[in-house]
Amino acid sequence: MLELILLLLSFIISTVASIVGLGGGVFFVPLLVLGFGIETQKAVSTSLLAMSFTTVSATLAYAKQGKINYKVGVLLDLLDVPGAMIGVYLANIVSSRTLAFLFGVFLLVISIQLFRKTRNLEEALMATKTSMDRLTAKMVCLALFASLTSGVVAGMLGAGGGTVDETIMILGMGMPVKVAAATSVFGMALTNTAAVILHFQAGNIVTLNHAIPIVIGGLCGSQLGPRLSKKLNEEALRKILAAVFILIALRMILIQLT
Repeated sequence: MLELILLLLSFIISTVASIVGLGGGVFFVPLLVLGFGIETQKAVSTSLLAMSFTTVSATLAYAKQGKINYKVGVLLDLLDVPGAMIGVYLANIVSSRTLAFLFGVFLLVISIQLFRKTRNLEEALMATKTSMDRLTAKMVCLALFASLTSGVVAGMLGAGGGTVDETIMILGMGMPVKVAAATSVFGMALTNTAAVILHFQAGNIVTLNHAIPIVIGGLCGSQLGPRLSKKLNEEALRKILAAVFILIALRMILIQLT
Protein backbone atom coordinates (compact mmCIF):
# COMPACT_ATOMS: atom_id res chain seq x y z
CA MET A 1 0.00 0.00 0.00
CA LEU A 2 2.83 2.41 0.89
CA GLU A 3 4.52 1.78 -2.46
CA LEU A 4 1.28 2.42 -4.35
CA ILE A 5 0.67 5.71 -2.52
CA LEU A 6 4.20 6.89 -3.27
CA LEU A 7 3.85 5.89 -6.91
CA LEU A 8 0.59 7.81 -7.33
CA LEU A 9 1.85 10.93 -5.52
CA SER A 10 5.08 10.86 -7.52
CA PHE A 11 3.07 10.53 -10.73
CA ILE A 12 0.96 13.59 -9.85
CA ILE A 13 3.92 15.73 -8.73
CA SER A 14 6.03 14.81 -11.77
CA THR A 15 3.17 15.40 -14.20
CA VAL A 16 2.52 18.92 -12.92
CA ALA A 17 6.22 19.70 -12.47
CA SER A 18 7.13 18.62 -16.01
CA ILE A 19 4.26 20.68 -17.45
CA VAL A 20 5.60 23.88 -15.92
CA GLY A 21 9.32 23.04 -16.10
CA LEU A 22 10.12 22.38 -12.45
CA GLY A 23 11.83 19.40 -10.82
CA GLY A 24 9.36 18.79 -8.01
CA GLY A 25 11.96 18.57 -5.25
CA VAL A 26 10.25 21.31 -3.26
CA PHE A 27 7.31 18.88 -2.93
CA PHE A 28 9.15 15.53 -2.87
CA VAL A 29 11.34 16.31 0.15
CA PRO A 30 8.58 17.46 2.57
CA LEU A 31 6.37 14.62 1.34
CA LEU A 32 8.99 12.03 2.28
CA VAL A 33 9.98 13.70 5.55
CA LEU A 34 6.57 14.72 6.89
CA GLY A 35 4.39 12.13 5.21
CA PHE A 36 6.55 9.02 5.46
CA GLY A 37 8.99 9.80 8.27
CA ILE A 38 12.15 9.47 6.19
CA GLU A 39 15.34 11.15 7.41
CA THR A 40 15.98 14.47 5.69
CA GLN A 41 19.32 13.36 4.23
CA LYS A 42 17.78 10.24 2.69
CA ALA A 43 14.75 12.25 1.54
CA VAL A 44 16.99 14.69 -0.33
CA SER A 45 18.91 11.84 -1.97
CA THR A 46 15.69 10.06 -2.93
CA SER A 47 14.24 13.29 -4.31
CA LEU A 48 17.35 13.95 -6.38
CA LEU A 49 17.30 10.39 -7.70
CA ALA A 50 13.67 10.76 -8.74
CA MET A 51 14.28 14.16 -10.35
CA SER A 52 17.31 12.92 -12.28
CA PHE A 53 15.10 10.31 -13.94
CA THR A 54 12.08 12.56 -14.42
CA THR A 55 13.98 15.55 -15.82
CA VAL A 56 15.92 13.38 -18.28
CA SER A 57 12.67 11.68 -19.30
CA ALA A 58 10.86 15.01 -19.72
CA THR A 59 13.84 16.41 -21.65
CA LEU A 60 13.58 13.58 -24.17
CA ALA A 61 9.86 14.26 -24.57
CA TYR A 62 10.35 18.00 -25.04
CA ALA A 63 13.28 17.39 -27.42
CA LYS A 64 10.93 15.50 -29.74
CA GLN A 65 8.65 18.55 -29.74
CA GLY A 66 11.58 20.85 -30.59
CA LYS A 67 10.83 23.14 -27.65
CA ILE A 68 14.24 23.25 -25.91
CA ASN A 69 16.63 26.17 -26.24
CA TYR A 70 19.82 24.22 -25.55
CA LYS A 71 22.09 27.27 -25.48
CA VAL A 72 20.08 28.97 -22.74
CA GLY A 73 19.74 25.65 -20.90
CA VAL A 74 23.52 25.24 -20.70
CA LEU A 75 23.99 28.87 -19.63
CA LEU A 76 21.50 28.32 -16.82
CA ASP A 77 23.88 25.74 -15.34
CA LEU A 78 27.19 27.59 -15.61
CA LEU A 79 27.06 29.60 -12.37
CA ASP A 80 24.97 27.23 -10.22
CA VAL A 81 27.93 26.07 -8.14
CA PRO A 82 29.34 29.55 -7.33
CA GLY A 83 25.79 30.70 -6.60
CA ALA A 84 25.18 27.77 -4.28
CA MET A 85 28.40 28.60 -2.40
CA ILE A 86 27.17 32.17 -1.90
CA GLY A 87 23.78 30.86 -0.81
CA VAL A 88 25.31 28.55 1.79
CA TYR A 89 27.35 31.48 3.13
CA LEU A 90 24.26 33.71 3.36
CA ALA A 91 22.34 30.92 5.09
CA ASN A 92 24.98 30.94 7.81
CA ILE A 93 24.64 34.65 8.55
CA VAL A 94 20.93 35.25 7.94
CA SER A 95 18.02 33.41 9.55
CA SER A 96 16.68 30.63 7.30
CA ARG A 97 13.17 31.61 8.38
CA THR A 98 13.74 35.16 7.14
CA LEU A 99 15.21 33.96 3.84
CA ALA A 100 12.37 31.50 3.21
CA PHE A 101 9.75 34.11 4.09
CA LEU A 102 11.26 36.69 1.73
CA PHE A 103 11.55 34.14 -1.07
CA GLY A 104 7.93 33.14 -0.53
CA VAL A 105 6.83 36.77 -0.80
CA PHE A 106 8.94 37.12 -3.96
CA LEU A 107 7.16 34.14 -5.52
CA LEU A 108 3.76 35.58 -4.64
CA VAL A 109 4.67 38.81 -6.45
CA ILE A 110 5.89 36.84 -9.46
CA SER A 111 2.66 34.81 -9.45
CA ILE A 112 0.65 38.01 -9.81
CA GLN A 113 2.74 38.95 -12.85
CA LEU A 114 2.23 35.50 -14.37
CA PHE A 115 -1.52 35.71 -13.89
CA ARG A 116 -1.64 38.79 -16.08
CA LYS A 117 -3.11 38.34 -19.55
CA THR A 118 -0.86 36.41 -21.93
CA ARG A 119 0.35 38.00 -25.17
CA ASN A 120 -1.66 37.22 -28.28
CA LEU A 121 -0.88 34.14 -30.34
CA GLU A 122 1.05 36.00 -33.04
CA GLU A 123 3.39 37.58 -30.47
CA ALA A 124 3.90 34.22 -28.75
CA LEU A 125 4.82 32.55 -32.03
CA MET A 126 7.28 35.33 -32.89
CA ALA A 127 8.86 35.04 -29.44
CA THR A 128 9.17 31.30 -29.85
CA LYS A 129 10.99 31.72 -33.18
CA THR A 130 13.31 34.37 -31.74
CA SER A 131 14.08 32.41 -28.57
CA MET A 132 14.93 29.28 -30.56
CA ASP A 133 16.82 30.80 -33.51
CA ARG A 134 19.32 33.17 -31.92
CA LEU A 135 20.92 34.06 -28.62
CA THR A 136 21.11 37.80 -27.94
CA ALA A 137 23.51 39.53 -25.54
CA LYS A 138 20.56 40.31 -23.29
CA MET A 139 19.57 36.64 -23.15
CA VAL A 140 23.15 35.60 -22.28
CA CYS A 141 23.34 38.12 -19.44
CA LEU A 142 19.92 37.19 -18.09
CA ALA A 143 20.66 33.46 -18.31
CA LEU A 144 23.93 33.87 -16.39
CA PHE A 145 22.17 36.06 -13.82
CA ALA A 146 19.45 33.42 -13.46
CA SER A 147 22.08 30.70 -13.08
CA LEU A 148 23.88 32.56 -10.28
CA THR A 149 20.65 33.56 -8.54
CA SER A 150 19.09 30.10 -8.72
CA GLY A 151 22.28 28.69 -7.24
CA VAL A 152 22.09 31.21 -4.40
CA VAL A 153 18.45 30.30 -3.72
CA ALA A 154 19.19 26.58 -3.80
CA GLY A 155 22.16 27.08 -1.49
CA MET A 156 20.10 29.11 0.97
CA LEU A 157 16.93 27.06 0.98
CA GLY A 158 17.85 23.68 -0.49
CA ALA A 159 15.20 24.03 -3.23
CA GLY A 160 13.46 26.57 -5.41
CA GLY A 161 16.23 27.43 -7.88
CA GLY A 162 14.13 26.31 -10.84
CA THR A 163 11.52 28.96 -10.05
CA VAL A 164 14.17 31.64 -10.60
CA ASP A 165 15.16 30.21 -13.99
CA GLU A 166 11.52 30.11 -15.10
CA THR A 167 10.86 33.66 -13.92
CA ILE A 168 13.86 35.09 -15.78
CA MET A 169 13.08 33.21 -19.00
CA ILE A 170 9.40 34.14 -19.06
CA LEU A 171 9.35 37.67 -17.64
CA GLY A 172 12.92 38.71 -18.48
CA MET A 173 13.62 37.08 -21.85
CA GLY A 174 10.02 37.05 -23.03
CA MET A 175 10.04 33.31 -23.71
CA PRO A 176 6.70 31.49 -24.10
CA VAL A 177 6.00 29.21 -21.13
CA LYS A 178 6.35 26.09 -23.28
CA VAL A 179 9.89 26.98 -24.37
CA ALA A 180 10.86 28.14 -20.88
CA ALA A 181 9.50 24.97 -19.27
CA ALA A 182 11.28 22.67 -21.73
CA THR A 183 14.55 24.59 -21.38
CA SER A 184 14.30 24.60 -17.58
CA VAL A 185 13.78 20.83 -17.52
CA PHE A 186 16.82 20.34 -19.77
CA GLY A 187 18.98 22.47 -17.48
CA MET A 188 17.81 20.59 -14.39
CA ALA A 189 18.50 17.25 -16.04
CA LEU A 190 22.18 18.17 -16.20
CA THR A 191 22.49 19.40 -12.63
CA ASN A 192 20.26 16.77 -10.99
CA THR A 193 22.16 13.91 -12.59
CA ALA A 194 25.47 15.33 -11.40
CA ALA A 195 24.05 15.98 -7.91
CA VAL A 196 22.72 12.45 -7.44
CA ILE A 197 26.12 11.01 -8.43
CA LEU A 198 27.81 13.21 -5.82
CA HIS A 199 25.29 12.14 -3.18
CA PHE A 200 25.96 8.47 -3.88
CA GLN A 201 29.70 9.09 -3.71
CA ALA A 202 29.18 10.74 -0.32
CA GLY A 203 27.32 7.66 0.90
CA ASN A 204 23.88 9.27 1.03
CA ILE A 205 21.95 6.19 -0.06
CA VAL A 206 18.22 5.79 -0.57
CA THR A 207 15.91 2.99 0.50
CA LEU A 208 14.73 1.02 -2.51
CA ASN A 209 11.20 0.50 -1.19
CA HIS A 210 10.76 4.29 -1.34
CA ALA A 211 12.92 5.08 -4.35
CA ILE A 212 11.55 2.54 -6.82
CA PRO A 213 7.85 3.59 -6.72
CA ILE A 214 8.84 7.27 -6.77
CA VAL A 215 11.04 6.76 -9.84
CA ILE A 216 8.39 4.69 -11.64
CA GLY A 217 5.66 7.22 -10.91
CA GLY A 218 7.99 10.04 -11.86
CA LEU A 219 8.92 8.49 -15.20
CA CYS A 220 5.26 8.06 -16.12
CA GLY A 221 4.35 11.59 -15.01
CA SER A 222 7.30 13.16 -16.82
CA GLN A 223 6.14 11.63 -20.10
CA LEU A 224 2.52 12.67 -19.59
CA GLY A 225 3.38 16.26 -18.59
CA PRO A 226 4.98 17.32 -21.90
CA ARG A 227 2.11 15.74 -23.84
CA LEU A 228 -0.43 17.71 -21.81
CA SER A 229 1.68 20.85 -22.19
CA LYS A 230 1.55 20.49 -25.97
CA LYS A 231 -2.26 20.59 -25.86
CA LEU A 232 -2.52 23.58 -23.51
CA ASN A 233 -2.35 27.18 -24.68
CA GLU A 234 0.05 29.79 -23.31
CA GLU A 235 -2.51 31.45 -21.05
CA ALA A 236 -3.48 28.16 -19.40
CA LEU A 237 0.17 27.16 -18.89
CA ARG A 238 1.02 30.53 -17.41
CA LYS A 239 -1.84 30.26 -14.92
CA ILE A 240 -0.82 26.71 -13.97
CA LEU A 241 2.74 27.90 -13.39
CA ALA A 242 1.47 30.80 -11.29
CA ALA A 243 -0.65 28.42 -9.21
CA VAL A 244 2.36 26.15 -8.60
CA PHE A 245 4.44 29.19 -7.60
CA ILE A 246 1.74 30.14 -5.10
CA LEU A 247 1.81 26.66 -3.56
CA ILE A 248 5.60 26.83 -3.23
CA ALA A 249 5.39 30.36 -1.79
CA LEU A 250 2.79 29.35 0.80
CA ARG A 251 4.91 26.36 1.80
CA MET A 252 7.94 28.61 2.25
CA ILE A 253 6.01 31.19 4.26
CA LEU A 254 3.79 28.98 6.41
CA ILE A 255 6.47 26.49 7.43
CA GLN A 256 8.67 29.32 8.65
CA LEU A 257 5.81 30.91 10.62
CA THR A 258 4.90 27.70 12.47
